[in-house]
Amino acid sequence: MKILHTSDWHLGGSLFGRKRDEEHILFLDWLIKLIEKEKIDVLLVCGDIFDSSLPSNRAQEMYYNFLCQVNLTNCHNVVIIGGNHDSPSLLNAPSKLLKYLNIYIIGSKTDSIEDEVILLTDRNKEPQAVICAVPFLRERDLRLMEFGESLQDKEQKLVAGVTNHYQQVFECAFRMANGLPVIAMGHLFVSGAILQEGEAVRELYMGNLGHIPGDIFPAELDYVALGHLHRQQEVANRVNVRYSGSPIPLSFKEAETEKSVLVVELDNPVIQVKAVEIPSQIRLIQIQGDWDTISSELIQLRDENQECWLDINYTGNDIRTNLKENILSLCKGYNLQLLRLQNEQVIKRVLARQNLEETLDSLNPQEVFRRCLEQNKIGEPLAEELWQCYNEALQVLSEKDINAE
Repeated sequence: MKILHTSDWHLGGSLFGRKRDEEHILFLDWLIKLIEKEKIDVLLVCGDIFDSSLPSNRAQEMYYNFLCQVNLTNCHNVVIIGGNHDSPSLLNAPSKLLKYLNIYIIGSKTDSIEDEVILLTDRNKEPQAVICAVPFLRERDLRLMEFGESLQDKEQKLVAGVTNHYQQVFECAFRMANGLPVIAMGHLFVSGAILQEGEAVRELYMGNLGHIPGDIFPAELDYVALGHLHRQQEVANRVNVRYSGSPIPLSFKEAETEKSVLVVELDNPVIQVKAVEIPSQIRLIQIQGDWDTISSELIQLRDENQECWLDINYTGNDIRTNLKENILSLCKGYNLQLLRLQNEQVIKRVLARQNLEETLDSLNPQEVFRRCLEQNKIGEPLAEELWQCYNEALQVLSEKDINAE
């Protein structure tokens, strides 16, 4: 049996206001060709299908067009789980219809554990594998919030809730398996995994709680397909516990690592995992330095004749009031698009004039609230109680499924 593992598509996403739709269309077309070339039997998509809980019509069109195309290939089964960016109700809405096409959607924690355990059959209707399709588990699905609980209490309850849910799913799957391969899917942060600096990953739980220990996945599992982190990697030195990573770089920092999907071949008891590199359509380039450095790198990029999106940070000592015009002039007529320009000299002058050390854009909501507490001279224990209430309010807002209303 051949499996293709992918995740974190973030359809409908953008980078500094520039939509990524064309890159996603090219990726999905490439993925269809790979499924046919590798003769994939089962496709696993491990969450964050969309970048937002309110995806654009075009993003939804890409998604459904892809599912139609997959149904015309040799891939007989598709299993999709929801991620923390996805709207559970939007994913689940067509699930009963798609099930007739052997496309199984689990957008959120189900009322019955058995609904997250899927018995796949091949084209001859013979049992093929058992899938533990566990979506992103929202905090409200796992525990009741209690006033006055410490961060340590909250962490312990979150980890216990996630662990208990997975254990119940695994127990149900092993009862059903009867010698069949058992494959787990999840969208979570497993301890020991590497979060790349600058990776565009939203915290699953406020305060970055809920890092789940790797031993949650028993050795009896044939393969564990994970989503959430955007870097392809093994977890805890186990070749069969993997993040596939995102198909395109979602930040300029992510552009430094290779993007891939994973092709998994199960031939009990042997497992082979192959990373297949995804062709890069647009290069994301960061340039930092004085004018000589920036202009030299831009001229070199022009000669390479590949479409590039640029994030430029001018750090020279000279004040260049026409910096943007100079850069755009060098880019004109070439496949070079300026997405962001930072001029350190202008920033320093503005901040000095305003007697500020940072801008509001550089602060996250928690830091803004912390400053508010300090400015109003609110001390302990009230400050700690207000801090926890504020974080719980943010958590509720982040998990609200607007499409369900």
